[in-house]
Amino acid sequence: MVLALLCAAGLTLPVAGASEEPGETTEPAPLALTPTEYNNTVADLLGFPRDGEQWPKRPAVADRISPRRTASKGVFSPPPPPDPWPWPFPAEPGTDGFEGIAQGQSPSSYQVEELHLAGMHFGAFALLSPTFFTCSGWSDLPAAEREDCAATSILRFAQRTYRRPLRDGERDRIEAFWQAQAATEPIDEAVALTVAGILQAPAFHFKLEPDATGATEATNLDAWQLATRLSYFLWDSMPDEELFRAAGAGELKTAEGVERQARRMLDDPKARPAVVHFHHQWLGTDQVLLIAPARRAFGPRFGISRTLRNARDDDTKWPAIMGPIRHSMRLETELFVEEAIFDRAGTFTELMTGNHGYMSRNTSPIYGATTTPDEGRTAVTRQIEYVSVSVGLKKPLTLDPVVLDPTQRAGVLTLPSVLAIGAYAVQPGPIPRGVRILERIACLEMGDPIEGVESALPPDALGVESTNRQRTAAATRPSECNSCHRRINPAGFAFEHYDAMGAWRAEDNGLPVDASGSLRLPGAEELTFANGVEFAHELAASRRVRDCYALHWTRYALGSHLDRTAPGLQPIQQSFRDNDSIKELLVSIATSDLFRQGGTG
Repeated sequence: MVLALLCAAGLTLPVAGASEEPGETTEPAPLALTPTEYNNTVADLLGFPRDGEQWPKRPAVADRISPRRTASKGVFSPPPPPDPWPWPFPAEPGTDGFEGIAQGQSPSSYQVEELHLAGMHFGAFALLSPTFFTCSGWSDLPAAEREDCAATSILRFAQRTYRRPLRDGERDRIEAFWQAQAATEPIDEAVALTVAGILQAPAFHFKLEPDATGATEATNLDAWQLATRLSYFLWDSMPDEELFRAAGAGELKTAEGVERQARRMLDDPKARPAVVHFHHQWLGTDQVLLIAPARRAFGPRFGISRTLRNARDDDTKWPAIMGPIRHSMRLETELFVEEAIFDRAGTFTELMTGNHGYMSRNTSPIYGATTTPDEGRTAVTRQIEYVSVSVGLKKPLTLDPVVLDPTQRAGVLTLPSVLAIGAYAVQPGPIPRGVRILERIACLEMGDPIEGVESALPPDALGVESTNRQRTAAATRPSECNSCHRRINPAGFAFEHYDAMGAWRAEDNGLPVDASGSLRLPGAEELTFANGVEFAHELAASRRVRDCYALHWTRYALGSHLDRTAPGLQPIQQSFRDNDSIKELLVSIATSDLFRQGGTG
């Protein structure tokens, strides 16, 4: 019934890609909020922190208008109820390795259902929000005053939710919907249902709404659209009051006005998790929570035997060890990126070659004795969740600041998270590591491997002959492989000093590791190196690599798969070649013609 009422009011989301007649399809939906952006925006709209544990308990009205799903039973007991925030949306398919790219968004009926459920869930939290009501002590007011305050609060909320002034007809529809709820439902439910409807409106879900004229050519965005594009680029969330003010005052009409806001926003704490989120996608390090190194290879490093006493025994020790290690690797990456960009030099060189880092007691066996404590920085403690023996666990994880050995570690590419996702259960993976470098770091399109090639790869085993490099080189020597592997292998072999968990090793199978090589990139760049550290320094200085990094950021900012030769891209890349600063790169994107126009290349 509720969904039918919302549809009648014109507030609910259309199913993008749906058609009225069989075999027909509509135009693709405009760029939608990603799961990350949706959850951040809801938190900011309601004035709650981006930490579900700090939210108030789910109000009783939420269970009346949107009952919880029945919890599935675990092996031993039902799982505890989830935190009120964030909503667990399905991940976007993505494109270019990133979410929030129009070509990688594929809305479905299931996704629309989840948006409905999320809207009903969060709508009830408006009653507890410290920022929703325009009056004080709403629940204690006389009935007439309470309704008037609710109506005013709902309209203000809708304007903030839509990120622009309400248009002709919108105000009337929202008021009519509110009045219909207030006439038939208790006042608290009426507020919650109306807010839920607003949270399901296309104007909330789509970052840049369709042009009413149907025009597709590049035109300058209006001030409200530009404020929205800027805030989701730099904050993964909605504009704040200052950005709304600047939009309303016409200050975003010039590149100088946009620049002032971009610099202010980059100094705001909300920029930090947004920039870190980009780098997780760029490097693929979110996948580190799925790595599965083999106990038979690495158990002794963490104080347990390689094998179980009896084959029929369940392995409970190794999963309990790996859970915190995965989370520590991920957090180490986040802290490294955040410090490199916001607290240190802020340059691409620092990101690619810096040797500051963090380490927990769980990952200390990976780093070994080569790290030294950094007394100038403060330890960080974060809450983590993982499963051990079919039981979900929450615990604090403390990461201590360390100085990494500069002969062994240089920048993000030598962090254990990046190395572990490019490895197999036992042996390092020079091929996946090399492909990641070429595709993600150098923007080379490698294409799909030859069908059935996996069967020719060296076995991922402990009892092997020769080195990993020698076995891989032999397997990829045939002429049909060489056209790709003449680039893939050198890029991957550069990191042979790191095992499948990212630990440094001087020997492989009793023989000295050979990580030397040379790599020719398009543009006649020749990179020559003795090991991964030298390779990282070469990549940091490469014109091709810097252009690739700037291209990724520009695509991400626009939400579109921008072609490498798109007009307007070259000035951004040239500026980044001349100025190593990552913040300056983001400012140059925000003030570019590409960004300030409605077209997405």
